[in-house]
Amino acid sequence: MTAWRKSMWRRLVLSFIALAAAACAGPADDIIPASGLNPASAVYRLAPGDRLRINTFGHPDVSGEFEIDATGYIVFPLLGQVRAGGASVDALTDQLTEELDRRFIVDPSLSVDVLNFRPFFILGQVNRPDSYPYRSGLTVRQAVAVAGGFTRRAKTGVVTVVRQTETGPQEFRASLDASLLPGDTVEVSRRLF
Repeated sequence: MTAWRKSMWRRLVLSFIALAAAACAGPADDIIPASGLNPASAVYRLAPGDRLRINTFGHPDVSGEFEIDATGYIVFPLLGQVRAGGASVDALTDQLTEELDRRFIVDPSLSVDVLNFRPFFILGQVNRPDSYPYRSGLTVRQAVAVAGGFTRRAKTGVVTVVRQTETGPQEFRASLDASLLPGDTVEVSRRLF
């Protein structure tokens, strides 16, 4: 084979590799930066697996720790089953205050705190894919570190985050510094080359 043909084949192969890499990367403008998945910009919705501390001031018998069950309810003293899944902390506080005021306690004062958030999930090209306890301020980069880091075949620049929203699950492409919420699923893709 002549030097000219070798050069042409090399250019053809390199062009093919560049085109394949560009096609796999997708458009860069749909990547969610660190601020795009910021938990502060979204209202946190309670869901099964969250553990709450509810304190009714002056009424220790109507206070305690409660876990949201698989159906989205807690069993609260005096009120029985109360729907907590899908509500914000403020909405649940208002709901409990109104119900107690209407039926049992005059002008109750309540606080609701989240003790333990539901776990986050990470799968794909990490060394230990699994569910892990959520910690406030968790980023994608930290989640990957908790899962033992990337495998050697991982696409390390951008991941997919699946988040439950009011309208159902939504997928986002996210940078490594994007913030996560409890219950998020991080998918680390495999690179082609």
